[in-house]
Amino acid sequence: MGASAAAALHLLPMAPASAQSIDPPTDQPQTVYGWRETWAGVDAAHNQWLAYSGITVAPWSRDIYSDGLRLRIGGGYGQYSYDGRAPREPCGDATQNDACTEQTRERREYTVQHAYAEMLIGYYLRLGTLTAKAFAGASMSSERHLIDDPADDHDGTEYGFKGALELWLDMDDRTWTSLDLSYATARDETSSRWRAGWRIAPHVSIGPELRYDKNIETGDDNWNGRSGLFVHYDWIGGEVSLAGGVSGRVSDWEATDVSPYGTLNVLFQF
Repeated sequence: MGASAAAALHLLPMAPASAQSIDPPTDQPQTVYGWRETWAGVDAAHNQWLAYSGITVAPWSRDIYSDGLRLRIGGGYGQYSYDGRAPREPCGDATQNDACTEQTRERREYTVQHAYAEMLIGYYLRLGTLTAKAFAGASMSSERHLIDDPADDHDGTEYGFKGALELWLDMDDRTWTSLDLSYATARDETSSRWRAGWRIAPHVSIGPELRYDKNIETGDDNWNGRSGLFVHYDWIGGEVSLAGGVSGRVSDWEATDVSPYGTLNVLFQF
């Protein structure tokens, strides 16, 4: 694997899974909830960052918590950088013991711009304490080097299909778990996130999270992993989630290039 491909494994090209709304507070049954929700957030780790936003609407449902069709539009923009080698200069003659070596090529930091967008249609369904959301639609993923890297040929814009499944389960009054899965054919991007929350107060939850990401640049046996903790605060009409931990590239179940990460996400319903 070339230096550029290896370093690109730091990138988490997909936006963190969309914020998962908790069930309406049972202590205020008369509250009227909106049928739209919008979110925005930022995600940062070593040599990478991503800002994202989106909106989901339930045009034919009573509110955002009622069963029915959903329409979602989202997108984001970010950058990541990696160390590589400068383009090879004309070399000498190997037959005269004058061939160039890797050491003669200076190291260079490459920066890549990344953007994505998606338009999805889905369905929201509540089955007792389980809430399920399923989406499908079109997606776009674009990457561009600010300085061309001859060893990386993945620049350009790709279009394709995206599918997503988001599950939320209230196990009892104080504990819940969620699982978000998505796959996009553009750049062969797979993403998943699991969380388990404990309500330490009526509107405050804390717990662990795990994340898995893989794309066209990671290769068959490599993927990006994260392990961290989050705190989640909700109120009538909104929520905010803050998470942090360690991220790294995983190859043969061994983590390398481990660094801290942080994510902030806010959501409003109206």
